Amino acid sequence: MVKKTKKPRVRRFSQKKGVITFLRDNPWAVGIIGTAIAAILVVAVRFYFVERRAEKIAKTALTARVNNADEFLEKNMIDDALAIYQHVLKTVPVRKYPEIYAHIKTNEGICYCKLAYVGDKEENLRRAIRAYEEALRIYTVEKYPVNYAITQNNLGTAYTALAEVRNKEENLTKAIRAHKEALKIRTIEKYPLDYAMTQNNLGTAYTTLAEVRNKEENLTKAIRAYEEALKIITIEKYPLDYAITQNNLGTAYTTLAEVRNKEENLTKAIRAYEEALRITTIEKYPLDYTTTQNNLGNAYTTLAKVRNKEENLTKAIRAYEEALRITTIEKYPLYYERIMSNVSKAKQKMKNEY
Repeated sequence: MVKKTKKPRVRRFSQKKGVITFLRDNPWAVGIIGTAIAAILVVAVRFYFVERRAEKIAKTALTARVNNADEFLEKNMIDDALAIYQHVLKTVPVRKYPEIYAHIKTNEGICYCKLAYVGDKEENLRRAIRAYEEALRIYTVEKYPVNYAITQNNLGTAYTALAEVRNKEENLTKAIRAHKEALKIRTIEKYPLDYAMTQNNLGTAYTTLAEVRNKEENLTKAIRAYEEALKIITIEKYPLDYAITQNNLGTAYTTLAEVRNKEENLTKAIRAYEEALRITTIEKYPLDYTTTQNNLGNAYTTLAKVRNKEENLTKAIRAYEEALRITTIEKYPLYYERIMSNVSKAKQKMKNEY
């Protein structure tokens, strides 16, 4: 029998045990390593806090500049506000400060809308729409519902204004869509005043769209929107807004009278105008007073075709003459000519009566 020789055992070196042994045998090394680790940690922590502090300082400075622009906007110093917004937008990284970016874009849109009333209407409204749409890339309905609703309402208003310049039907359709998006958040229960404001804007868009298509349907929708707004905008709480909405409602009823139920709708229009005139007096709101008196005169003139011709024409002439107390040929020549034409026609109809 051959006797097997035993293989010599190979002693494997354990790195872990070796390091432990080394550190145990050389306690000075422990101190050096510990000191090095502590130094690295100190540097890392210091760097972290320095970076955080620098970022905080930068954000504070950025916010201060945006706040400064917001103050200019509130004071209606549009050019100054817009200059700051545009300068900040060149430096602010969207990914790093998405909320600040969206805020600036929203207010930039408001600036352009205000500038549209002064000049370059179409171009400024196009810029406003572009700015609002940029803001809505950040202000999603899921993350920022309130800001989403505000921006959608502003977008709708811009599209309604743009419809006065070009592509009436297309832009009004976009305006209505934007206002409806806003109303998904602005419910009567949660945000009653914002709900009323958007409903009024929606009514205006439908009233104007009725000039292009589906007259009866769109006017019916406009009236419904104005009446929704009036659930919140009462004469006691919001008198001026109440008067504006009543005037708008009267206009919608007057136009609807051209399609159906002439006498009934004109009677409702007259009632709405008279409600508006409870607030828009000649002393407090002379221009609104003039507009509503002229509208009232138109309603009475049309009603005269249906009933009580002499009585209603007399009321129409009286309303037109009230409007002319403010609308002088020197201050408002075009509007003056229009009202004078209305007076002349009403008086001519009175003469034809006899």
